[in-house]
Amino acid sequence: MKEERTITVEGNAYSVMISDSQETLLAARAAGRVPVGLLGESSRDLSAARYLIETPEAADDRFLERVVRRELGLPWNIGSSDRLLIREFTLSDLEKVPQEPEDQEADRVFRDRDLLESYIRGQYGFYEYGVWAVVRKTDGRIIGKAGIVGCEEQPEGESGMPDRTEMQMELGYHIFQPYRKRGYAEEACRIILDYIQKEYNCPVCAVTLRSNTASRHLLEKLGFRTADQRYNGSEPPHCRYVRYC
Repeated sequence: MKEERTITVEGNAYSVMISDSQETLLAARAAGRVPVGLLGESSRDLSAARYLIETPEAADDRFLERVVRRELGLPWNIGSSDRLLIREFTLSDLEKVPQEPEDQEADRVFRDRDLLESYIRGQYGFYEYGVWAVVRKTDGRIIGKAGIVGCEEQPEGESGMPDRTEMQMELGYHIFQPYRKRGYAEEACRIILDYIQKEYNCPVCAVTLRSNTASRHLLEKLGFRTADQRYNGSEPPHCRYVRYC
C-alpha cells in the first residue's frame, strides 16, 4: 500500500509518502519525499521512516506538517494567541536569548550551540516536548521561555497530586526582564495549558518559590491549587501546585 500526499509548510509544498513497504519508503526518501511508515497488522521493517502510523486516517494534515518540519529541521509551532507564538527553539535563536541574574546552569542550553543542538535533537526529537521560545508576533522577538517537562511523581495523600501511575506534566515559564508586567506570562501559560489538554489530557504541576507572590497569584489565576507538603511542621521554601485538565 502507498499513498502520496502534499503538505504546505511556510508557503512551500512537500511530498509525503505513506507506505507499508520498506522499499517504497527508501525510494521515497531517495527521491526527496518525506516517508511515513504504515504499520497495519504487520511487524515488517519500516526503519526508512522516522514516524509510523497504524492507519492512514491517523495521518491528518497537522500530523504530517509536524513530520515534515521534523525532517527538515524546522521548529514545531505549539500554539499562538493574538500577541504570542510558542514554538521550539532553533539554532538561529542563540543570539536572541539574554543571560539574566536568576539563570541556572540548565539555562546555558539556550546560549550554547552544542548544547542547544543536542537539546533539539534529543528533547524535541525524542520526547516531542520541552522548553519553548515565547515569541512576540509584532516583531518576532523572543521575550521568554516556557514549556513542559515530566513532573516528579508522588503518591496521592503526600502532596495532593494524582496517583503515581497517572501521567503528569510540569509547567515552567520565564519572561525576560524588559517584557514583564504586560500579561505575557499568563498568555504564554494559557497557550501551553491548552496544548497539554489537547495532546496529553493529564494533570499539570508547577513549582515556585514561596516568596514569589506574583508567580503564586498567576498559578492560582490559571486554576492551580496548592499541593504543599510540610516537613517536621515547617513550610518548605517552594510551593507546589497542581491543575487538572
